[in-house]
Amino acid sequence: MKILIFFTFSLFLISLALTVPANSEKSEIKHLRDVNGGTNCAVCSILVTLVEQIAIVYNDTIEETLDNFCNYIPEGIFRITCQQAIETFGPIIIDGLYAKENGDVICHAMNFCRTDPGQPECHILPKKKSIQESSFFLKRNLRLKNKKIPKIENGICDISIFKEICDYIKKIFDLHEPAIDIDKDGHSTIPTLRGSSWKGKDCNDFSKNIRPGVKPLSGDKASDSNCNGIYGRAPGSNLTYEELFCQNSNQLGVAVLGDSISAHFSIPEQWLDANQINAAVFEHLAFILENELDWPHLSAMTGFMNSTWPVVLSHTNSIYLKLLERNRCNFRDYQNVAVNGARTGSMRDIVKSLARNQNEDQPLLLTLSLVGNDVCNGHPDTLDHMTKPKEFRDNLIYVLDYLDTVLPQGSHVMLTGLANGSVLYDVLGERIHPLGRVRNDIKYKDVYTYLSCLQVSPW
Repeated sequence: MKILIFFTFSLFLISLALTVPANSEKSEIKHLRDVNGGTNCAVCSILVTLVEQIAIVYNDTIEETLDNFCNYIPEGIFRITCQQAIETFGPIIIDGLYAKENGDVICHAMNFCRTDPGQPECHILPKKKSIQESSFFLKRNLRLKNKKIPKIENGICDISIFKEICDYIKKIFDLHEPAIDIDKDGHSTIPTLRGSSWKGKDCNDFSKNIRPGVKPLSGDKASDSNCNGIYGRAPGSNLTYEELFCQNSNQLGVAVLGDSISAHFSIPEQWLDANQINAAVFEHLAFILENELDWPHLSAMTGFMNSTWPVVLSHTNSIYLKLLERNRCNFRDYQNVAVNGARTGSMRDIVKSLARNQNEDQPLLLTLSLVGNDVCNGHPDTLDHMTKPKEFRDNLIYVLDYLDTVLPQGSHVMLTGLANGSVLYDVLGERIHPLGRVRNDIKYKDVYTYLSCLQVSPW
């Protein structure tokens, strides 16, 4: 039961994260008033489906699940919010599931989903009859039992009981610079919140002259100014260790400006598969959320460690590690400035989070990798929502011009092309999605079609 409680609330937090709009592209903000309920509808249907599936796997009644829902949540705002959420939505979910309705119907009854005029009925689960008709009868039965259906206009974050948590998560997902950075040098001593998972760990957060990538001060004879672990004077020599090992070694940091691919975005499949739920898969929940559901420390560009966590078993092989293998003086000189959903327009602001001083720092090998968001979008009229060629070029020139003002001499910039994402559908389309493994009733193509119907597909 403890696992089930923790899991369900975890998914609730993720739902808030997914429904809070990021600043990466304001024109793409989604609200409940968007097509058929948009992201809020998708999150609701997935969560209700998972609650039903986990109750089946753990042989619990829905009442038992919801009655104990918040018992293992840490005290404070999370537990209070959880209790209020159960009080608000629990009766509707219980009645809906016992009436043999699924998440699609229940979320229509709770007003998170709807079917707009001229739009098809969106459903993630196999549809046996009209969702509108089924939700109409469910709503009628709820009213006959005097069970209140909450009024929701724009989305879950407009509901007062969720506002504080939404504001907290919004701050995380809008953050492109370290939350804890006392000396404001762009580097942090903590791993999450755009800290050392993203950029090399600061070894002194009280001096902006001490940071990864800086040219050593006085040969680092007394202290480690560039945080690479090399300092002091070599015995029997007038040279410092920095001068002995690193001088003229062509040090080169590595950085990436990109989108969710460069940030290594991933929602663990174990969180969406009721059969794999156990305490271990949520051990690092806070870490994962505070890293925006991204894994930059395992990424192809700036990854620096392997992972043995149950949700991600990874042997990292990155550009940063290759440079480090060639020259140990490059230790900690990496920066991952990637943002989920980024495109060339938003990169005009994101690029300014790059921490590099043209005169004081070592050269940088930088990759500018925006592989699809300027083209791919969740709209049926995809072409109208693509970045136009002239705008695309102007955005890139702006970013490159800015890099000319911050990158040290000897730096290199690589641009990647757009990716052909159709290979993902071709390979995964007919496979069972983690969300459908309890009953083998949801394939990857069903999820794709569902999100496209709601016009919130990231592909």
